[in-house]
Order: sequence, then structure tokens, then C-alpha cells
Amino acid sequence: MPRPTSRFMSRPLISASLMLGGLLASAEVAAAQDASDPENLQMMGRCQGCSFQQLDLHGRRMTGIDLSNSQLRDMEFNQAALNIGIFDQAVLENVSFTSANMKGVSFRGARLVNVRFDDANLQGADFEGAVMENTDLQAGLLCNTQMPDDTMDNSDCK
Repeated sequence: MPRPTSRFMSRPLISASLMLGGLLASAEVAAAQDASDPENLQMMGRCQGCSFQQLDLHGRRMTGIDLSNSQLRDMEFNQAALNIGIFDQAVLENVSFTSANMKGVSFRGARLVNVRFDDANLQGADFEGAVMENTDLQAGLLCNTQMPDDTMDNSDCK
């Protein structure tokens, strides 16, 4: 049986590549347009540098969300599942994480103003270099928690 030449193989590959490239470009444009839509925040999982305010995300499952370099104001994440979320270099003002599951969350270099962590699970969370104003981490569950001053707090480990 004769072996196909590269000329016959290249057309379908080029067509498939162009089609796939077009689909990916369309998906990226759609994601960029929807990134700031609060309804899509949960599904997107990543919204670096976004700005949100006055959102109630009470009880949402947002495991692994990446909101690094974002601005979050007047928001509620009470009882939300935010495990291994990333808030690095973000600015949070008047935000509540009351009773949220925040195991392994990172707030490295973030600025937290009037942020509440009442009964939040902060086990394994990282606050290294975070700047806090009127924010009390002691209100949460601390175990293997990296504090802003580079110390480890294990006060609630069992």
C-alpha cells in the first residue's frame, strides 16, 4: 500500500489546527468578557486583578479560586468553601469570612482592612507579609497558620 505523502497529511492537520485555534481564541475572549461577572466568579476559578464589591457569596463552593491582585470590597464569604484559594497581593476591605473553610488559603502580601475571620478554619493558611488593619486572625481556627510576622501559630491544633 502506498504511503501517504506529507502534502495529503498536512491539509487536514492545518484545518484542524486552525479550527482548534479559533475555538480557543473564542473561549479566551468569552472568558475575558465574563471575568468580572459575579455570577461567573465561582465557575471561572481564576480572576486575577479583578475588582468586586457588594457581593454576597455566602455558602459558595470556591475551592482553589485565584483572586490574586484583586480588589474586594464590602463582600461576604460566610460559610464558603475557599480551600487552597489564592488572595496574594489582593486588597480586601470590609470583607467577612465568618465560618468559612479556608484550609491552605494564601494571603501573601495582601492588605486586609476590616476583615472578619470569626470561626473560619485557617488551618495551613499563609498570611506572610500581609498588612492588617482592624483585622483579627485570632477569631479563626489557627493551626499551622503562617502569620504576617513570619511566625507559625498552632494555638488551635488538636
